[in-house]
Amino acid sequence: MKKKFIIYSLSFGLFLGSCEKMVKIEPQNAISPNVALTTIGGYEGLMNSAYNRLIDFSYYGRDFTMLGDVLADNVYTELSVSNNRWVGQNSNVRGAHYDIWSIAYSAINDVNTVINTIDANIKDANAALRVKTLKAEAYALRAMLYFDLARVYGYEPTSVTAGGGFNLSVPLRLKYTAGLPEAEQIPRGTITDVYASIESDLNIAIPLFPAGAGLSKDRFRMNKGAAYALLGRTLLYEGKWAAAVTQFDNAMNTTNTTARLIATGGYVSGFKTTPNPESFFEVVINPNTQLGGVIGSNDALYSYTHPTGYNGFKTFGGQTVSDELYALFEVNDDRFKMMFKYGGTSPTPPLFNWADKYSGATGPYADNFKVIRFADVLLMKAEALAELGQYTDAATLVTQLRTNRNATITGIPTDATIKNYIQTERRRELFFEGQRWFDLKRRANGVTKPAKTAIGTISASDYRLLAGIPTSEVALGLIQNPNY
Repeated sequence: MKKKFIIYSLSFGLFLGSCEKMVKIEPQNAISPNVALTTIGGYEGLMNSAYNRLIDFSYYGRDFTMLGDVLADNVYTELSVSNNRWVGQNSNVRGAHYDIWSIAYSAINDVNTVINTIDANIKDANAALRVKTLKAEAYALRAMLYFDLARVYGYEPTSVTAGGGFNLSVPLRLKYTAGLPEAEQIPRGTITDVYASIESDLNIAIPLFPAGAGLSKDRFRMNKGAAYALLGRTLLYEGKWAAAVTQFDNAMNTTNTTARLIATGGYVSGFKTTPNPESFFEVVINPNTQLGGVIGSNDALYSYTHPTGYNGFKTFGGQTVSDELYALFEVNDDRFKMMFKYGGTSPTPPLFNWADKYSGATGPYADNFKVIRFADVLLMKAEALAELGQYTDAATLVTQLRTNRNATITGIPTDATIKNYIQTERRRELFFEGQRWFDLKRRANGVTKPAKTAIGTISASDYRLLAGIPTSEVALGLIQNPNY
């Protein structure tokens, strides 16, 4: 059969570092099929397509960045101001869950095309470095996409027992296809197989990134520091504690990233800066090209996390900070300064807890999302050390973070109880960044919902911890997750 490539239209408003780093292709909103696989510019465009998919509102552009808090215990969806957004997700209604399947596999097909064909099609010696770097980005991005799919639709290696031993993850598509409808049906891989593939992709990607300054430190694309950080996270999810520590150290090494821990007093301003000083990998949303019409105000992170009328912006807010999360902070903690109480302008408005992490500082409804940042890596390293029994070393890292957040450092445990302390610290540090659900799930802790939801606790064996496989995929033969 004659092979053909589906070249997806691109929104070139995706900033990848600077205007000079953007790929210039005519016309600028599409890749011509006759040049896409014969020029380095075509491959640049195809990678831009993959990155651009990340800003979809079902993925990091909204849902994946926030639902980890909504499904868990950091958010209470205030019915009176939510405009019916995420009411089902906050109540953990059957089927109200993540839905990243289609967008993630579309991005996987983009990067598979790069991985499978670039060496054969680009022979220009002057483009050799760029070819190598694009391959590195493609492998690292594929690893990230599969990591996200694996933890949405399957258990982690450390939580499979709580899930009754259910060991299926997601299909591993490692070859490009002309179009997803024509793709050969592939059964779901095992958890072990999928995690092994993620590790493999990252281990291939890391040495391909150029050393030293330049593209390896471009934090608006996948880069060496981000790849090391993701590898460490993958190993942590697998319970490979010592190996995870090594990769977290590699990630934080200044030869691999310019990301650094924000100093005392800088937490709030850091989230208004592009990039956030702590970001290993951050994607920029351009409001002029990516949030046209009504889509921005309907679907943006700002709109979902702020009351309407605040700062003069119309919103569909309702995702308030749960009382339980709010109570975890000391008033002098820099992270607490990210929160505010607001109810409107009426004489006696009901006051709700709100978070200003997505403040609109870079433009209305156009806040960047941070895929992975320094404090997250620091706390994951502390977690791995604690699991190794190195409690004092773990406490040292927590002390470093809390010092930089202007939080008290007395009472940080130096025994086994630091394991729970670290998870609470992750909750304080990473709220509204999508990590809470996965932290509870992978550690098989269950989810104690905010008291206002009147739901109680969702056990670590509850089928709702997994999203359902799309019915269209089940119709084609994929095994559905339990109880769906």
